[in-house]
Amino acid sequence: MTANLPRPDFLMASMGRSGSTMIANWLTDPPERVVLIEPSFFALRNPNMVRVQLPEFSEPAGEEEWTYPDTDWQARFHRLFAPRLAGRRWALKEVLVAESQRVIEAFAPPRVLVTVRDIAAIAASFFEKHRRQNNRHRFDTGWVEAYCRRESAAMVALCAAMKAHGLPHHVVRYDDFVASPEVRSGLAQFVDWPGGGDPQRHFGKLGRAFETERHTSGISTRTPSLPERALEPDELALIPAILADCAAYQAYFGFDVVSPGLLS
Repeated sequence: MTANLPRPDFLMASMGRSGSTMIANWLTDPPERVVLIEPSFFALRNPNMVRVQLPEFSEPAGEEEWTYPDTDWQARFHRLFAPRLAGRRWALKEVLVAESQRVIEAFAPPRVLVTVRDIAAIAASFFEKHRRQNNRHRFDTGWVEAYCRRESAAMVALCAAMKAHGLPHHVVRYDDFVASPEVRSGLAQFVDWPGGGDPQRHFGKLGRAFETERHTSGISTRTPSLPERALEPDELALIPAILADCAAYQAYFGFDVVSPGLLS
């Protein structure tokens, strides 16, 4: 652990589109408890979403403070985040295993919450999200394919490493979280936070209003069909290949290696 860093209560190491933002929001109850959404602490320019969250539990960051040219990530963290997080219950979630590994090394979280989802559903959800957000020029099919293959293998390796090193971790699958109050209760018990926050906090600011409209109750078991997602033929064609290449991930986390329901 890097010296003099405030320790988070836990880390959320998540696959993208595994419901991680929804779960982070559900756990968040500002100002007492806040899960920072993908803060990228090791960068010199953090995502604006973190700035949006700061007033929920501490002083907002003015333009000069936010854009100050720090020389390294630790200087930026100690200047911008450490004073706001000191003495508070906080956690963070990341959707890149490399970022999660760096968090574990630098901040030594005492426990890790892992969120996963069937890889075919992840790919389909990414395709839809990028189209709805007009981001396909940045996140094309190749990006989704590479992300699923890289991160699924890395997540299996991360969980195996945490098990080998005795780092407490708890795996939550998307479908189980939305369907089961017992699963949500077990999650809350593991992180020692009560849960019950607004699952759709900030979704509008994240360009995800379509999800708010789809899941009007906040947490719902409704999963859109492929026709509802309106995927392109090249996207549909990639899903079976992604499933085949991510078979180890599917098996490790108890998903079907082939998902006939999703592909029908």
